[in-house]
Amino acid sequence: MSTSTNQVKVQFIEYRQPPLDSGIYKVSVEQTIKTINNSTKISEQKFEKQLSFYVDGHRFAPLNPDAIYAVFPPAGNLGEYSNALPHITLKRGTLPWERTIKKTNADLPWLALLIFRESEKPEPKTIALKELKETPSNVAKFPTFDYEPGQTEKDEVTVIDVPRSILENILPSEKDVALLAHVNQLTAGNELLSEPLATILGNRLPKPGEVSTVHLVALEERYQENGEFDYQGARSNDLIRLVSLTSWSFACVDSKHKFDTLLKNINRNPDTLRLLPRGNEKANKYLNLGYVPLHHALRQGNKTISWYHSPLSTGQSSDHLSEPVRMADELMRYDCDSGMFDVSYAMAWQLGRMLTLQNQPLAVQIFNWKRSQAQKLHEIQQHVLHLPFQPETTTESNGNLPTAIANWFSDLELLKHIPFNYLVADAQLLPPESLRFFWVDSYWVDCLQDGAFSIGRVTKEDVKIDRQTRTMDRSRSGEDKTITGFLLHSEVVSGWPGLEIEGYANPVRGSIFLGPENKLTILRREQLSDTILLCLFKGEVKTVDLSIKGSSVNCGVDPIEGAVITKGLRQLDGTQIIPERKIDVPFRNAELGVINIKEMAKMLKQELRATSDFTSAQFAATMIEGSPKIRFIYK
Repeated sequence: MSTSTNQVKVQFIEYRQPPLDSGIYKVSVEQTIKTINNSTKISEQKFEKQLSFYVDGHRFAPLNPDAIYAVFPPAGNLGEYSNALPHITLKRGTLPWERTIKKTNADLPWLALLIFRESEKPEPKTIALKELKETPSNVAKFPTFDYEPGQTEKDEVTVIDVPRSILENILPSEKDVALLAHVNQLTAGNELLSEPLATILGNRLPKPGEVSTVHLVALEERYQENGEFDYQGARSNDLIRLVSLTSWSFACVDSKHKFDTLLKNINRNPDTLRLLPRGNEKANKYLNLGYVPLHHALRQGNKTISWYHSPLSTGQSSDHLSEPVRMADELMRYDCDSGMFDVSYAMAWQLGRMLTLQNQPLAVQIFNWKRSQAQKLHEIQQHVLHLPFQPETTTESNGNLPTAIANWFSDLELLKHIPFNYLVADAQLLPPESLRFFWVDSYWVDCLQDGAFSIGRVTKEDVKIDRQTRTMDRSRSGEDKTITGFLLHSEVVSGWPGLEIEGYANPVRGSIFLGPENKLTILRREQLSDTILLCLFKGEVKTVDLSIKGSSVNCGVDPIEGAVITKGLRQLDGTQIIPERKIDVPFRNAELGVINIKEMAKMLKQELRATSDFTSAQFAATMIEGSPKIRFIYK
């Protein structure tokens, strides 16, 4: 599939075999020495050495969350997923093929997704590997196996016990398993833009109005030569034990929770971080600038209310802190009209100081560096005093900041390490399902950095020395970087971790898509919580495009509107065919929503007139849904 604006393509690959299969390997080295000169009577000598090693592929242990790139539908989410095929994307592209469901075909994956409805949901149990190996046949059916190197009897595994009557209705067949796992990666020409990711699709549609639970199960060598699952003689109500490597649940409700619907209905009133106006005109002057009233305890013990605004400002700041300050109180401002203090910059200065003191090794390094710079300044001044003629000189040190200190101030420039309540002081500034644009207040950042640089600043002489030794870019050039950005508080953040963000300096109207040369540089992109995303751009951002990352596109059938469920045809290169060309989705069990994957692949192959065997890569390419791009323009 290609996004033609920048020629980035999602490449689908049938499978990705590991370089070596799991198992024990032996390496033998043999060297034979014999003489060439016949006159020398030395017998032939042979030297041999044998070494062994073990390739440890994943087997029974639960998957580490870091090994999972994404799941869809998102865990714990609510949305209209009735037409989606649940899937899991794994960071290790070889994982589904590191073992196989039967020994005679190494290209078959050994992992599958099982989707359970509320009434079918099995209860996961954590047991020891020894207990799994010794599973009594009258309790549940599980095949015998041998321990592999590195495995112990006490290793913990997660299992689910599923009645055969349920399992045989939802378990994919051998042919289905082969079609439901593939690899995808992003490419641009011959350049690889992402690591290969393995994706495993489910074969069942979620039921509207219910919670669905998905289990990634291991099926290593559990299929027979005839392609049928080995139930080991289990009867209808007997339990089949399966190892679950991971699981998640989601609820299928309404269309309000789809990616594009969530973003189209995002709250942008107001479009910056400020509270809505109140009945007080004087207060509104501050509220419109992003201020919030906060409780303030004065040094004498009195309590009052003061104004505070975060570095995420409603407009660009032209102020510049040119002189170091001795204490935070110097930065407090008093409004005679309202009778209230503005503590914003005082809080920024104090925060910078506290954050640096909290990082004790860094605080010591800053103090020692400043002391060494002060000694150098003193030596320069003494040298100048003893010169017979004093030309125009400067007492500013040319010393450079150590890397750790420079990195700390660079982090503060991008608002790293700052507690969230300093960025968003009132929950009403960023309600759920909202988007807010902002300018980074350069004066607030100046105060933050000066507070961080104030370590060891006590006397007037310390202030004088700090004025001379500060070598930060902001102090030398007198210029501030223009940094803007946005905060997104939405289910989209947790639901679609592969979110693509593009920012432009000009308002881009309609469906015009600009090339990468027009994009603003993203200075920082960080997920501050499960549902809050912060993004900073270099320059003034006017347009933001949000879309699903190409390697995490979702698969499914057409939106369900009636009794007949269809799938619009899509060419193997990802382009959509005319909507009138559709196929009726074949089901193994329509009531349970279980799709006949093998038959569906056959129908797609016939309609698309494919000449070669229909692989899992082709199946995935034809089953993908469109990836919407939602645009926001900051006025």
